[in-house]
Amino acid sequence: MGQRIRRYRLERHLTQTQLARQIGIQQSDLSRMEQGEYRVPLDTLFKILRAFEVSFGEFFGDLAQDRLTERESVLLQSFRSLSPKAQQEVLDFLEFKAARARERDDES
Repeated sequence: MGQRIRRYRLERHLTQTQLARQIGIQQSDLSRMEQGEYRVPLDTLFKILRAFEVSFGEFFGDLAQDRLTERESVLLQSFRSLSPKAQQEVLDFLEFKAARARERDDES
C-alpha cells in the first residue's frame, strides 16, 4: 500500500511534508507508511483518499481485477461478517504474524 500512496502523491506533485500536513500526521510517519514500515490506519487511509480525491475503488482498482481463490473468498466473507472491533483484532493479528515472518526472514 505504501508504494501506491507514494505513486499517487508523486503524480499530484506533493512532497511528503505537504501531504502529511494536509492529512494531519507527521512527515516521518508518512515516510514509514510509504516504505511499508508502518501500517496505514484506516482513518488515515480515508484522509489520504480525500486528499487525492479518489475513491477506495479507484485507489485499489487494479487489485479488484485479480480473482480471489476460494480460500481467500471464504476469508473475506468471514472477515466482513465480524464487528469492526473484531475486524481490527484480525488485522492486528495479521500484522503481528507478518512481522514475525519478516523477523524469521531477516535471521535467515
